[in-house]
Amino acid sequence: MRALELLDTPRDPSFDAIVALAAGHFDCPIALVTLIDHDRQWFKACCGLESTETSRDVAFCNYTIKLPGLLVVEDASRDVRFLSNPLVTGAPHIRFYAGYPLSIDGVSRIGSLCIIDTKARSFDEAAQQALVRFGRLVEDLVRLHANELALKAAARKRMRENRELETKNRLLLQIERMAAIGAWSIDLETHRATWSDEIFRLHDLPVGVPPTATEALAFYPGKARQMVEAHLAEAIRTGEPFEFAADFVTATGRKRRVRSAGQIETVDGAPARLIGVFQDITASHEAQERLWLAANMDFLTGLANRAFFEKSLVANLSDADAGRSTVALVLIDLDGFKEINDTRGHEAGDEVLKAVAGLLKERAPANSTVARLGGDEFAVIMPVAGKRSRHRAIARKVLSALRQPIVAINESILVSATVGVASYPQDALNAKDLLRCADIALYNAKRRQRGSVGCFAPEISSLFDKRRLAIEKVERAIIGNRLVPFYQPFVRLSDRSTCGYEALARIRNQDGSISAAGDFAEAFSDQRSCRRIGERMMSLVIADIANLRAGGIDPGVISLNATEAELHSPDYAGRLLKRLDDCGIDPGTIKLEVTETLFLGSDTSAIRTELRRLSAAGILIALDDFGTGYSSLTHLRDFPIDQIKIDKSFVFGLGQDAESLAIVKALVDLAHALDMTVVAEGVETEAQFALLQAIGCDSGQGYLFGKANAVSSVTGRRRHAPLLRSVA
Repeated sequence: MRALELLDTPRDPSFDAIVALAAGHFDCPIALVTLIDHDRQWFKACCGLESTETSRDVAFCNYTIKLPGLLVVEDASRDVRFLSNPLVTGAPHIRFYAGYPLSIDGVSRIGSLCIIDTKARSFDEAAQQALVRFGRLVEDLVRLHANELALKAAARKRMRENRELETKNRLLLQIERMAAIGAWSIDLETHRATWSDEIFRLHDLPVGVPPTATEALAFYPGKARQMVEAHLAEAIRTGEPFEFAADFVTATGRKRRVRSAGQIETVDGAPARLIGVFQDITASHEAQERLWLAANMDFLTGLANRAFFEKSLVANLSDADAGRSTVALVLIDLDGFKEINDTRGHEAGDEVLKAVAGLLKERAPANSTVARLGGDEFAVIMPVAGKRSRHRAIARKVLSALRQPIVAINESILVSATVGVASYPQDALNAKDLLRCADIALYNAKRRQRGSVGCFAPEISSLFDKRRLAIEKVERAIIGNRLVPFYQPFVRLSDRSTCGYEALARIRNQDGSISAAGDFAEAFSDQRSCRRIGERMMSLVIADIANLRAGGIDPGVISLNATEAELHSPDYAGRLLKRLDDCGIDPGTIKLEVTETLFLGSDTSAIRTELRRLSAAGILIALDDFGTGYSSLTHLRDFPIDQIKIDKSFVFGLGQDAESLAIVKALVDLAHALDMTVVAEGVETEAQFALLQAIGCDSGQGYLFGKANAVSSVTGRRRHAPLLRSVA
């Protein structure tokens, strides 16, 4: 540890980048690179904590360095080693910890890369492997630091004048042992080379007579050889030191990355020898490449990520200015991708995204940049010559490549996409505006005809940003009476009988297709649109319940979703209760579904008051998507919650990992202990149903039992005495 000279050194952007990436990747508030000193642990890099060190006796990492592999503590409050630890009982209140022991020689462990959370969590095999990969990046940085120390020491010691030859030889041997660095020299008069033993080893050659200069240069391929020759010639001509890094192929064909540094040595004022050092930097070079990939590439598809896309777009526009050429920006949005995820699962969705990425790389022009911007949205930057019609033609070729079936999880899946095209400098004069123009073209194309190519035109620029499109879609649907409730059944798991339905907002499009809420999700960020959707749904759902009952059908408990905008609107509870009373509907047949984001604002007292009023009247309150986001047990205590809905992400893992089953069972037991019922969302398989039934979950919802459909699909239970009551 002392030899590494890392303790108490200034912050390093490379180490900081890794902990930031690790914290983001694992969604943990704290990530650290720790080094273990005699009686303390010191943080070389820190994300999420203000302190820079702790005593060693309370450090979790003190346990980590004693292990050859990961230390994972899923709940420190239940671990006898840590439950009384002051870092658990006090700030920062550690509950979850996962640490990778750092070692640069495979024997001694000097510290750890760790991630920390203030809530307990599971940590599956995939996550553990990801943490190992991050840890190896840190080890590479430490090795790079050690190698740089050695190289600097070698340069200083080797360049000292009047050093006796014996001292130089001892120094070279020490350096070679510590950092795999070899020393060399070339006599400028005889052209005879002298190599240390390490130089031979790095070339995969037996120790003996060094090759000639021409033979030595042959180890560098192509352009690298020309660059090395130029550095040596310049050093001989000017007497200036040189340093370079280059690709290198050993005598056995191994591809390496090497760094060499040297200078002219004079005798009696005249150049006599070239002397220098030679080092294999393959490991550090690969570590830097991995860091670059992490910052610039999309892990799933291997395409450029949004950050690299934005830099590349700016660079392409600059090149276009210099060459007086044009750039076409093509945005591609997959149509119906959510349906693939919902019907075939996320594994199939990931396979589709990877296949689409491959097709785009294959069909895009050779000098293009292909990127995944996020979700199911891709982009291609194409420096091309010609008019707009040529840009459109190229975009159509890209689109046609996506129309062939894609094989995912042994199924043939047809994928459709819509494309938007904008051109520089015809449509915009900077990268930000060009992206906006392409986005407008894309959404205009989706509005007109999905699966088509749309080009930007100035007249549409003020009409078609995402939010405006969504708000316009909702407004038109409400005016045209096309915003309607669809009903997805809740099933009682004990006997698989339907016990109610959730009312979900849908829009009947003019072409007869149905838009789910995801198609107009941006409208929910607009308070007015949000309230209008809520009022429309409240009115139609209550009318549907009354009509069903008038027809002799008891639909059971019907769930309505309530947003923060609705609950903050004037007398929401009073209006809902009055409508129920006007239609003769028992409030106990209505369930109001809310998410925990309602409880996080600055004015939660008003929300609490409204919910308590509704609960007192008999309306059931359900907490939706429980177990994700900002879940807190205090919400179950402080608000009148009758039911929790377990998020589908946990249900999806049932039968696949023990952690999901343990979490779901714990939530069921917790809810029952608090006299609440439990609904499991996203039930898609019989195996999930059987497990939920076995652990006592009350009811379920998902495609296994039925999708959301029009009110005509609601059957419920036939009533012996129909309530014939008119509905206004």
